[in-house]
Amino acid sequence: MRTPIRVSAAIVVGIAVALAMMAHDRQSGAEWAISPEQIADAQGAGKPGVEIGPGRFARHPVASEGADLLPVKWGLVGLFAACVVLAGTGRRRAPAARV
Repeated sequence: MRTPIRVSAAIVVGIAVALAMMAHDRQSGAEWAISPEQIADAQGAGKPGVEIGPGRFARHPVASEGADLLPVKWGLVGLFAACVVLAGTGRRRAPAARV
């Protein structure tokens, strides 16, 4: 396979994998320890917020501890996928002859 095609394919796959990981994490709410939806549900049930301890309530969304590292995770997974595609589409070498 020619080099420009290999590089283009690797870039496309890397971006697609990174976007898929981002969509999965956002859909599962990985950036929130206490999401706005949880607070709205608790307030709809008549509570002042989400109970985080005996007599303690969270009235505002709380980000998870690893929320700031999620973009790094997406980038590294995309980069790894791009490297796999780039290595997988390389030229095959003929096996060395034994003497």
